[in-house]
Amino acid sequence: MKEINIINFLEDNDIKLSSNFKLGVTSLPSNINFEKKISEIKDKQLHANMKFTFSKPEYSGLADKFSWAKSALLLTYNYKNKTQPSMLVSPGYGQIARFAEEDYYLPLKNKILEIEKVFENLDIKFQSFIDNPSHYDRTFFVSSGLGWQGKSTMMLTPGSGPWQLLATIYVDFNFKENKNSEFSCGECNLCQISCPTGALDMDYKLDSNKCISYWLQSPEIIPYEIRDAIGNKFYGCDDCLTSCPPGQENKIIVTFNKNQRVNLQEIIESDDERLLEKYYWFYIPKRNAEFLKRNAIIALGNNPDNSTSEFFRNVYSKFSTHLKIYILWALVKNNNFELCEQLIKLYDSGNPNILEEYEKLKEMISLVK
Repeated sequence: MKEINIINFLEDNDIKLSSNFKLGVTSLPSNINFEKKISEIKDKQLHANMKFTFSKPEYSGLADKFSWAKSALLLTYNYKNKTQPSMLVSPGYGQIARFAEEDYYLPLKNKILEIEKVFENLDIKFQSFIDNPSHYDRTFFVSSGLGWQGKSTMMLTPGSGPWQLLATIYVDFNFKENKNSEFSCGECNLCQISCPTGALDMDYKLDSNKCISYWLQSPEIIPYEIRDAIGNKFYGCDDCLTSCPPGQENKIIVTFNKNQRVNLQEIIESDDERLLEKYYWFYIPKRNAEFLKRNAIIALGNNPDNSTSEFFRNVYSKFSTHLKIYILWALVKNNNFELCEQLIKLYDSGNPNILEEYEKLKEMISLVK
């Protein structure tokens, strides 16, 4: 059967792709398999306790999942802004990473739905994967000629760099395959230099145990050294993305983006349901708003204003032990031992977890001194 150009096919079916989208094709079977790579990352514990594609690498990493599929379509959505948001915020405020400032998956999902509708109408069998733990989303990125894997482990495309999201459609139809393109990072290591924790010290490998984005989405107790490195970040870290040259404009215009700036005290005092609704696209462990409040407490401890200590005094008794240990850390970080001891005496003199944590914090400070 003659292979069909995918772009022409879509246009013939009234689907147009804006400049934000790129589409590549890999013919199947491809004999591509990422199981070994995913398993190696898992065996070396570089994934920390992340599940997602690491749960079943023998399937998520398998490119040739379906015997009926003749082509794999890889659709990317470029959400790069023309301007560079300022990394500076006022005391008492925190930042949302650029990749999370809004639901950037929505345009990609909508476009995939359009394409699926065409296949349905033509009775062509297909299976799609978008942000799905059953599929390693970068599987066909290089083979589809869309770019390369950077030293940051992000997939990079000239012009959009790492600012893109990926979706895959397996389809029972012969589309013309794209040619591989030769790209690389060369000697550039700006992503590694910009990482505040050294999570990218190994070329082309991410140590999630040191990754701020990982910890801000983790249900685990965040280590002290990571809390310090978080700075004013409320959700996500994109230092490795913003430093990547292929994702930058020739002329950089710095702006202030209100979507990335949050009042941390307001977050901490917010109603849980409203907070989850407001940030519905965030990955939040167990959909528990307490983890967002934890992030906000850490960011406020790192970027306090004049009212922060009094604010923590007023809200301390309202929270769980889990959040209280972060409030105590924030107060200790700002040398407010007196208030810590007052709060513990008033509310937690019989709470062994709080008492143990406070002793650890005092020991940590004494070691620093």
